[in-house]
Amino acid sequence: MAVKLEKSMYQHARQSGITLTELLNQERPSQEDGLDAFEFALFEKGINPSKDKVEKFYRTMDDKILFPEFINRNVRIGMVGLGKLDLNLEDIIATTVSIDSATYETVKAVFDEQKNFEFSRVSEGGDFPTVSMKTGSEVVKLVKTGVKIRATYEVLRRMKLPVLAIHMQLIGKRLAKKKVAQAVYTLLNGDGNGNAIVPQVQALSYDNLLGFLLDLENWEASVWFAKKALIKEILTLSEFKDSRLFDTARTGALATPFGFDLKKFNWAETNLGDDQLYQLDKSATLEYVKESGAELVETDKVIERQFENTVVSEVCGFSKIYNDACMIFQKA
Repeated sequence: MAVKLEKSMYQHARQSGITLTELLNQERPSQEDGLDAFEFALFEKGINPSKDKVEKFYRTMDDKILFPEFINRNVRIGMVGLGKLDLNLEDIIATTVSIDSATYETVKAVFDEQKNFEFSRVSEGGDFPTVSMKTGSEVVKLVKTGVKIRATYEVLRRMKLPVLAIHMQLIGKRLAKKKVAQAVYTLLNGDGNGNAIVPQVQALSYDNLLGFLLDLENWEASVWFAKKALIKEILTLSEFKDSRLFDTARTGALATPFGFDLKKFNWAETNLGDDQLYQLDKSATLEYVKESGAELVETDKVIERQFENTVVSEVCGFSKIYNDACMIFQKA
């Protein structure tokens, strides 16, 4: 017998750090090929997400319980749907940590720069170079990043579900852009532990960009990114316009300076990143810290048809791992 759908499932899923879909896969798995547990639950209830209206989710309590996950799923689709030229969170984070509080105590590592790491034998009683690992002086505070929906049930009830899905996916893209901007802000200004970066101010030239590339000591850059205006200036330098090396005009693929896919930091809301080129080793630069659980929309409000001022949000923050794994070029 199938497990009964209950509103408390969202709380159970949140405590386990999984989505309702993942919980349903465990507790009431699909009995139809090609459908996951959530899609099978919709199938059982006669809800067709490709043609039905929102009001179909409000016939019974079971139907209502499924609606928040319908919204969550489409927001998540949008959150991973930024353009191929755009800087994505996955381009710059080394690892993801889930916690159940609003603050995160970081661990920082400091190498002993006074002693060289030599390949010579250490004499008896001699001292080795050390790396010190200790908690940061300040905790990282998580913040809520979100979008408020202003719409009544009467407005939404006759909306086709595929149209609502498009709107929710767009909200997901907006959230993804805000999180990328939050990550870039942390790269520049630090996470509160005295680890802001001072950009290198130089004229934009091929020679200076080559020097910038070579200045990243101890790390290997995995990505370069900048805003659109600076990307245009970089890619119109004569060294990167050579059609024998790059085929941008024919294929639309941007030139790859020094072998890097130059990603676009797609952020126009503030001057963050203006005239700045970033390079970093994603394996050692940022931790992405988020609140446990996978609910993005306010579940109770959606179930009770209280859409006015409902918020789609995520609580997250960023911690820097190694500060010198990122460098910033500032165009003079």
